[in-house]
Amino acid sequence: MSDPTSTGLDRQGLDDAFAADEVRKSNLILEARMLEARQQWDEAAQKFALVAEQEERLGNHCAKLGLSERTAMHFFSAASCSARAGNFFRAITLCDDLLHRPGVSGPLQQRIEDYVHTLRSRRSQ
Repeated sequence: MSDPTSTGLDRQGLDDAFAADEVRKSNLILEARMLEARQQWDEAAQKFALVAEQEERLGNHCAKLGLSERTAMHFFSAASCSARAGNFFRAITLCDDLLHRPGVSGPLQQRIEDYVHTLRSRRSQ
């Protein structure tokens, strides 16, 4: 599972179980989006909250392996899912943590900063 060509991110040290967890997480995101499309807001929020927890676990695993880009991807997704679940505080906290984490590229830092600004605006409404 060390072939980085599938996503463009390093998979060194990640096994088939990790890949399966990523697939399950992705399927939950699709389910949550379908629930949103059906305007089943509470059910969608519940799924997004579950995904946020899974993304944090995946991000922590990647951090232990020193996979900084993949770590950032999972934590940024956790922030996004937290916000979609309605937990703006957690989403902002995750983004702030990411901005202080080494190895986050300049373009991603800018995207995170823009997203935090949007989250803070939404939270104040």
